Amino acid sequence: MQYDFAVIGGDRRQIYLANDLKNRRYRVIVYGVEDQDLDLGCRRGESFSEAVRNAECIIGPVVFSKDREFVTSDSDGVVLRVEELLEEMKKGQSLFSGCISEDIVKRCREKEVEVYDFMKMDDVAIFNAIATAEGAIVKAMELKPVNLHGSRCLVLGYGRCGRVLARKLKGLDAAVTVCARNAAARSESEASGFASMGFGDLLRHIVRFDYIFNTVPSVVLRYQELKRLAKDACIVDIASAPGGADPEAVKELQVQYYLCPSLPGIYAPKSSGIRLAEKILELKGRMEYETGK
Repeated sequence: MQYDFAVIGGDRRQIYLANDLKNRRYRVIVYGVEDQDLDLGCRRGESFSEAVRNAECIIGPVVFSKDREFVTSDSDGVVLRVEELLEEMKKGQSLFSGCISEDIVKRCREKEVEVYDFMKMDDVAIFNAIATAEGAIVKAMELKPVNLHGSRCLVLGYGRCGRVLARKLKGLDAAVTVCARNAAARSESEASGFASMGFGDLLRHIVRFDYIFNTVPSVVLRYQELKRLAKDACIVDIASAPGGADPEAVKELQVQYYLCPSLPGIYAPKSSGIRLAEKILELKGRMEYETGK
C-alpha cells in the first residue's frame, strides 16, 4: 500500500479530516474531495480506482450513499460509483463511513474488508448531533428577523438530535415544547424542563409555534398540520431524506419549509472532520493491537 488513507467523496468535513491526518504524518490520497482549503501535502488521485487500490484504509462520507449507486460527494463533475469501490477493495483493507447499508456491509465482509460505520458509534453520533443542532439554530436565525429568545419552538422527535437541540434552544431562552410518540420520551423531556405533547396533539397545537424543528425521518407534517401553521411560522427540518413534511402540501400551501441535510458539513466542518479523524485513528490503533500488526 502506498497510502495509509484514501479520503473519498463527502463534503467539507472530508477536507479537514484529510488535512488532520496529513498533519499527523500519515500518507493521504484524496478523490472526489473539493480542493479548497485542502492541504497541498495530500495527494490528489488521478482516478477513483487509483485512490481505492493504493490505500490501506478508505474513508467515505458520513452518509455513504443516498441511492446505493453513488458514493455521496459535493465535488462537481465527479462520479463515484459504489460498484467500482466494491470491486476495487480487497482483503485486508478497511472502510470507514456512515449510514452504510447492510447489503454493502455484507459484500465488504465477503471480501474480508473491515467495515466501521460512524453512525453506529454513540460518541460520534452524539458529537454529530451537537454540530447538527448548532447548525439548525444558525439556520433558523438566518431565516427570520427575530430573536430565538422568547420564541415558541416545537421540536419534533426526542432522539439524539432532538435532545441536544431542545437543550440548546432552552439555553437561548426559547420556550421549548417537545413532541414525541413515546410516553417515556415525553416524561424525560418534561423532567428536563420542557413542555411536551404527543403527535395526536400536534394538529390542535401547531398554530402556537414560531419555529418547528423536525428530527423525525418520516412524514409527520401532512396537509392538515401544515394548513394550521401560523402565517409566519418557519420549519427547519434536520431529518434525513425525504424529511418530515409532505412535499406536495408544502408546495401547495407555500409553507416556509427548509430541509437542511448535512448541517455539520456546512457550519462546523473543521470540528466534525477532526473528530472523525481522531475516531478513525482510535479504531485503527485498536485493530492493529488486536491483530498484532
